[in-house]
Amino acid sequence: MSGAAASRGLLARLRTAVRLSNWPFAVKMAFCPALAMVGLLGMGLHGILTSSQQAELIGELVEQDLAAATRLASSATELQGINGALYRLTTLQAGRSPVSDLEAHIVALLERTSALALGLERQAIGNAPQGAARLLGLAADVRIYSEAIDVFGSMLAIDFPSAVEFIVPFDGNANRLLLEMGALASEAVEEARGRAAASTGMAQRAHLVLTGAALTGALLLFGVSAVLTRRTVSGVKQIASVTERVAQGSTEPELESLARGDELGTIVRSLAVFRENISQIAFLAHHDPLTRLPNRVLFHDRVRQCLARADGRGFTVLCLDLDRFKAVNDTLGHPVGDALLCQVADRLRACVRQDDTVARLGGDEFAIVLPHILDTEEINALATRIIKAISAGYEVNGHQVGIGTSIGVAVAQADGVTSHELLKNADTALYGAKSNGRGTVCFYEAAMNASLQNRRALEMGLRQALVRDEFLLHYQPLVDARTHEILGFEALIRWAHPERGLVAPSEFISIAESCGLIGEIGRWTLRRACLDARSWPGQVKVAVNLSPVQFKDRQLVEAVRAVLEESGLAPERLELEITESVLLHDSEAVLSSLHRIKALGVQISMDDFGTGYSSLSYLRSFPFDKIKIDRSFVRDLPHDTNSVAIVRAVVGLSGTFGISVTAEGVETSEQARQLALEDCDQLQGYLFSRPIPAAGIPELIGRLADAAPSAGAVADLGVDPLSLHTVPWPAVVGKSA
Repeated sequence: MSGAAASRGLLARLRTAVRLSNWPFAVKMAFCPALAMVGLLGMGLHGILTSSQQAELIGELVEQDLAAATRLASSATELQGINGALYRLTTLQAGRSPVSDLEAHIVALLERTSALALGLERQAIGNAPQGAARLLGLAADVRIYSEAIDVFGSMLAIDFPSAVEFIVPFDGNANRLLLEMGALASEAVEEARGRAAASTGMAQRAHLVLTGAALTGALLLFGVSAVLTRRTVSGVKQIASVTERVAQGSTEPELESLARGDELGTIVRSLAVFRENISQIAFLAHHDPLTRLPNRVLFHDRVRQCLARADGRGFTVLCLDLDRFKAVNDTLGHPVGDALLCQVADRLRACVRQDDTVARLGGDEFAIVLPHILDTEEINALATRIIKAISAGYEVNGHQVGIGTSIGVAVAQADGVTSHELLKNADTALYGAKSNGRGTVCFYEAAMNASLQNRRALEMGLRQALVRDEFLLHYQPLVDARTHEILGFEALIRWAHPERGLVAPSEFISIAESCGLIGEIGRWTLRRACLDARSWPGQVKVAVNLSPVQFKDRQLVEAVRAVLEESGLAPERLELEITESVLLHDSEAVLSSLHRIKALGVQISMDDFGTGYSSLSYLRSFPFDKIKIDRSFVRDLPHDTNSVAIVRAVVGLSGTFGISVTAEGVETSEQARQLALEDCDQLQGYLFSRPIPAAGIPELIGRLADAAPSAGAVADLGVDPLSLHTVPWPAVVGKSA
């Protein structure tokens, strides 16, 4: 093994030690310069060799070379011993020893040669390439010599002379191996002596190089660690500052200056994504995700800002919702409803100024804050503009849609001093606007609260009334105008409220229509009336009112058919009364339903005739069986000539169309007499009876039959023959006809 090779091995071990000691500290020094300095000092202690350590290393290398020479000498001696033993075996003991003894000697020689070859091969490991090759060559020659001995042993027992002749040439090879081993041993000794001298100077130079390298590396790494630490600490401080601002609610922290590729860069990128998420969450916390308008939270915040203004001036809050939106949502689907809400939001934005706030409170309910508008005329003008804009037609996903709106107005500070109070009062005014007719504007008044509380209490009670079986029907007779014979009864619903007593339909029907309960109530009324009428005399009919809202139910015709089948009532004994308002919207669908109901055999009557805008046109569009003259035209008979003329014209027109006529609200014999003279067919009113429960109908039919005058005798009556047969009625009576 050469001195250069040993030096290279020494340097390789030193480099490995430096790398292994450096890595852990390189990670740590990025966080603290002091820790990096400690690591570098430790590396220097590992890397800088003292003189005694150098001497010790050199001594070890010299000892290795001497040991190699000694092992070679021993190998040569062993080979010489093997050769001598083989020679003695062939000469001194030839032919005199038993074969078994010869074989034992041969086996011993084979073991010694194999051990010698193995020793040479092991000695080659760790040597320089040239020395290793020579040692391996010697080992190979020894193995060949061993094989020759093995063959020699096999031939001894068979042909001794031939065996001797075979082994003699190998004796020269053995001598050559001895000479080469001696030469290698001498070289190893000389190399050990040269290494001792050369390695001393090399170790000194390595000592100086390593010392300088360690000190230079320490200074360099200390500077690098200081820069890294400063950059790291500054980045961490900036991230901490940004995080604190995010925690305080800021959604716009500056992070661009922290763009980097290390772990802090990963934190920065994660924080940037977090910031975007925070921004989105903050937006959704204060805005409606569908229309992007401010939501209820932000609306109240804007109102509180207006209330907190230093000048103390008032401002205006508008509350509005959409008419017929539920029908659009239910019939065309939620996607159309959502798209419609977005278009409504755009129109509302276009109607107000930049500093006004338009908010969606939920569903189809919107609110507007007008910070600088207080003048009543200006508020009315804006509200009218909004109603006009919202009521204009829409095209949504290929559908033509029509809706409307009503608006309630509350003004701070007069109508409230908190955001919730102002919104509540504006909502109360909205109820008032709807009560006055849709598409109107209503300003809040203090008296509205009591009315609203009453309305809401009734609505809550209505939702339980059907479950608790609190509804009942009363009936008012329809009599022949000439004979006063009972031809039928109109079913009038009453609500037996557990606290209020009997509640008239005028107080709860509109509420039932607005909150969606009229369908259930209408079906209950129709079923109950048909079941009651089944026990009446065969010629007596029953009339049931249908709400306009019921015609939005596509199952209305089937519901009528099902009730007739369940009750067993003949269809011609059922009259369904509708008002002109039924035909105001979607008249084609309504007329189709009316024709299908009429095809069942049911009669159709127009109630409150003459109070609408197109009464005569409706007579032409649908073959009504009966029209009922509104009580407002009967009230002033027989003294008001205009009322007489209107009744005469209606009766004459009805006769032309073949339609019978019933006059409502007949309360005096003079009115009954005049209507009979005008050829009115039927009369209805308190003159004959107030509405009564179903249990009293048989008795009423008998009494009226006993008191009925002969045909044409009504004009000769001087007093009311039926006044003694009216049924007492509670203070709350509701509709009378």
